[in-house]
Amino acid sequence: MDHLNPFQPRKTVSLSPVDARGWHLKRYAIFADNRHNEDAIIAAATSHALDRLPAPGPLDDPTGNHGVGFQIIHFAETAVVSPTFYWQWGSVLAHADQIKAPWDRPTDFRTGVLEIVGCVWELHIVQFESAAWTATMLGPDQTAAPAHRVSAYLGRQAEPSA
Repeated sequence: MDHLNPFQPRKTVSLSPVDARGWHLKRYAIFADNRHNEDAIIAAATSHALDRLPAPGPLDDPTGNHGVGFQIIHFAETAVVSPTFYWQWGSVLAHADQIKAPWDRPTDFRTGVLEIVGCVWELHIVQFESAAWTATMLGPDQTAAPAHRVSAYLGRQAEPSA
């Protein structure tokens, strides 16, 4: 059962955040063995993720999304997989359809498996982002302006790993 091999951490890096189409997205890349950063793939993944996100909402809307989220671009063994998450209703983490590109066409992203939230290499980022949102947006200090709190959230990045 080689699909149950012992867990080995993967290299994870923070990418520059994106401010586009009204969305503020933090971005991360994860690399399986023998995979490396390719700017064209990252650009395509981000463009396709933005295409799948709903219209961005204002931060002060309690009934919609807040135009703030994060994307993971996973250079995995079999394909490039990219889940994108966003915050809504103040405390709810939603996700756009997962996108996936095969290695023979690594910038041709299509809808992946809809039920998937993320793999074990991606979930540590989801956990970090949940804690960062809680600390900056839902923390006890509510005196800072919402835009300042969003900046504080966007400024927190998960630690890179080797």
